[in-house]
Amino acid sequence: MYAVATDHELATEAAVKMLRGGGNAFDAAVAAAAVLSVVDPYMSGLGGFGVALLSHQGKIRGLNFIGTAPRRLKLEELTMEDPWEDYKPSAEGPLSYLVPGSVAGWGEISKLGRLSWEKVMEPAVEAAHAHVVTQRIWKFYEGIKDRAAKHQTNYRTFYESGRFPMPGEVLRQPELERTLRLLAEEGWTSMYAGTLAQKLAESVKSQGGVMDEEDLKSFSVKWLDPINVELMGHEVYSLPQGTGGVSVLEWLNVIRKLNPPGTWDSPSFAHAFLEAGKLVFRDEDAYNTGKDYIRVPVDLLLSEDHAEELASSVSWKAKFYPKVSKSTYGLHTTSLSVLDGEGNWISMTLTQMYGFDRNGLLEELGFSLNDGVCYFSLDPKDKERLEPGQRPRYPLAPSAALMGDDVVTLGAAGGWTIPQTVTQTLLKVLMFGMDVNQAISSPRYVLRYRDNSIPYPPGTVVEVEKLPESTVRELENMGHIIGRHTPIDRTPTGAVNGVQLRGKTPMAGAEVRREGMSNVFIG
Repeated sequence: MYAVATDHELATEAAVKMLRGGGNAFDAAVAAAAVLSVVDPYMSGLGGFGVALLSHQGKIRGLNFIGTAPRRLKLEELTMEDPWEDYKPSAEGPLSYLVPGSVAGWGEISKLGRLSWEKVMEPAVEAAHAHVVTQRIWKFYEGIKDRAAKHQTNYRTFYESGRFPMPGEVLRQPELERTLRLLAEEGWTSMYAGTLAQKLAESVKSQGGVMDEEDLKSFSVKWLDPINVELMGHEVYSLPQGTGGVSVLEWLNVIRKLNPPGTWDSPSFAHAFLEAGKLVFRDEDAYNTGKDYIRVPVDLLLSEDHAEELASSVSWKAKFYPKVSKSTYGLHTTSLSVLDGEGNWISMTLTQMYGFDRNGLLEELGFSLNDGVCYFSLDPKDKERLEPGQRPRYPLAPSAALMGDDVVTLGAAGGWTIPQTVTQTLLKVLMFGMDVNQAISSPRYVLRYRDNSIPYPPGTVVEVEKLPESTVRELENMGHIIGRHTPIDRTPTGAVNGVQLRGKTPMAGAEVRREGMSNVFIG
């Protein structure tokens, strides 16, 4: 018995191959993540980072492998930026790199598996050697060609024929294949204290960056104790400070206090959801941080009194609020979820932040580094200011709800839509009885300011999919600004993947907006 959901058919196939070959959910998740770094490298990769929520032998744990700022990166080098400028040093170029954390995260998760590291890397190596391009991948990557192809390494790998390979054509990534073979042979530590670490540091130095072998060697992941609240007889778990998990659980608490009438797509429920979210995100901006030395008052934020206080602030009219601090934004992420027949499950969220169109693939290595520094504040008085060795906060929010032997676990992509779509999907399952596939496939509504930012001052738009017209009209009457966005190259309402065990029946929901793929085996 198993269930798998990812953003790409080859990633799901890799996970299933591990499960059928004697592996468990953790082998499957790492194999899928590695394949995603090959077939959709704009959304995740060897140079990215992420988080995971998992259950191993009945114990629920969190893992933070978000990258850290290089120790020689100074705030003064970046303070002339305009926070809303599109291209800037903290989001483009060699000063934008956080130490990559993905490979370290995969390595730590693989310790819980049963298969060898080399075995788990095989599907990614094969995909880098050659794989068939899908419709979604072609459309997106062809759409960014004008920016991406300006980097010679990108041009050589993806656009040498003048276009990205079309659906049904084969894409080969020989430099990435060599890198993955080396990683498979030497082990994941090669990225931090081996051949790959040396090559990576040399590449960054040649670009004028400051991340070096010492930064790579000193990087470590963080195992976390998850946080939880109760909703509809379920214990709902997510990750603590530095992630979007606090916001997800706080939001659920406020909705529980409001107990809005109507179905999930009624104006009363949608309005309550949106207004609660604005208040929760003000707390997110005011309190949350990725800094190790700052304690976020999670107990206060998740308390009954605080939920009551926020709920009492929600009225029948849409409200807008002044900014708490300078906002950050970014979109490019992927998620995957796996459960096996042994009671293990995992939800992992991975990101590159922006993509290889900004920094380009690394010469001879075939992957790009993240530009995650842009999630730090450049205000020296801000708690989220750039500091060497520290992690920025990110909205990544893998979550799970358990009641007895039943479990639903999911994660999302989409920048600051992540806590929104995770919360909304959980509510559809727990309050309205949907299965995980129905909840993911059904229409959504999310808050969006400018490109994708928090909090939500005047000018905030509510992006809606196919809601009833009566709901849309009533939301407008309440003062909400409605945006009707049909996803083409992007997913403005986020991208969710999740798995579920209901009774003894496994289920999976892959993101239809990204042509994701799920696979379920009942045995």
